[in-house]
Amino acid sequence: MGNDLLSISRLLFCAADIYMTYRFFSTMFKKKRTLNIKILISILFTIVMFLENSIGLSWLNLMTVPIIYYLYVILMFRISYTNAIAYTIIFYAIFACGKEVSFEILYRLLTNFLPFYVPPWFTSGGIYFLLVEYFVGFMFLIYIEKYIKKLEISDNDRFSWYLLIVPIFSLIISVNFIYLDFPKVKFMQIFMCVGAFLLFFTNAAIFIVLEKYKDILNKIKIAELSVVKQDMENDHFQKILKINERYRCYMHDINSYFNSFRLLAINGDNTKIVTIIDELKGNIKDVTDIVIYSGNPVLNAILSERVIKAKESGVELSLFVEKFLKIEFVSDADMISMMGNLIDNAIEAAEKCDKERRIVDVKLFMGSNYFLVLHIENTYSDIVLREGSRLFSTKPDPKHHGLGIGIVNSLAEKYGGSLNLEEREGIFITTLTISCCT
Repeated sequence: MGNDLLSISRLLFCAADIYMTYRFFSTMFKKKRTLNIKILISILFTIVMFLENSIGLSWLNLMTVPIIYYLYVILMFRISYTNAIAYTIIFYAIFACGKEVSFEILYRLLTNFLPFYVPPWFTSGGIYFLLVEYFVGFMFLIYIEKYIKKLEISDNDRFSWYLLIVPIFSLIISVNFIYLDFPKVKFMQIFMCVGAFLLFFTNAAIFIVLEKYKDILNKIKIAELSVVKQDMENDHFQKILKINERYRCYMHDINSYFNSFRLLAINGDNTKIVTIIDELKGNIKDVTDIVIYSGNPVLNAILSERVIKAKESGVELSLFVEKFLKIEFVSDADMISMMGNLIDNAIEAAEKCDKERRIVDVKLFMGSNYFLVLHIENTYSDIVLREGSRLFSTKPDPKHHGLGIGIVNSLAEKYGGSLNLEEREGIFITTLTISCCT
């Protein structure tokens, strides 16, 4: 049988390799190309793999095929370069090298046990045996897809490197299997064949188990962050309830005092009126400071609480709240998370400045009939850490302090808006824009 490396059937096998790569990665990562571009890239890499295979050198395939897979994955999917390396090795260990080694040893075993000859893979007669090999590999891929699809896999995760422990050792063992002399003892032949297939299936099983473990860790982490966020919001709600209760008590007492003032004025006892007012002046001032910002009770409580916080911190806080705001579409919890986090950050940053420079300016207004805008300008003294367009916290524990901005970013996207952070001439500017039409 002659060399069949340049036949149409070989081209189809290369196309099958690319398609299996696409199926494997598409279950875990988002695609970043249009349909026509994806088809074009897939055809191009099929041709590249076909030309590489036509050389007919196994050691060259072992070195170059993973590189071809890697470049294909980088071009097709939203995945980091490092993560692409890890998952490409995993795919290659299971569906390329592992599969081929297992069937190679199986065919050696069958040749020794049964009276027929298995032609080399690069001949025309070897095509039929390759068909069996690819069919089993494709069925196995479909089988494990249903487990992978249930997992939430990040496009940039350091944990993926731990997944490589078994595949790398499997590749080393598989290569040794190919170049070792086949045992003469039939029992050892069977043992070697079973071991090769167990290695093939174990790679996939361990990959799924570790991915599930990683998925569970991610869900635990998300749950912990949700609990932290919920505790923060519950604390805010308790403060809001107290402020609103003070407001109701104030309104109730004011009505009583006005009635008393009216009777005292009728009786001409003006001195008594002045005495009562002087006695209540401090309390009235404290409460009236709370109720002048907005007709929305939750927003009003958020702003009132921050005014008190700013005074306690020695920060000069100026507030502008446009009348007739469209803010009812924002849930109370989301309003607390967005407005509270951003104003808190501004106050804390200004508090670190010299006393004469502790300034925060907050404006809440309608950018149009369709957008609500929260614009904050504050002084700051810390050096702003920046990586590209991304800003990082300078607090002692930035990993946890950065959660506030992350929460606001997520909520801004939820309401069809955006969060913009910038620094300009010693002033830190925060602009939150959310859509009223969400």
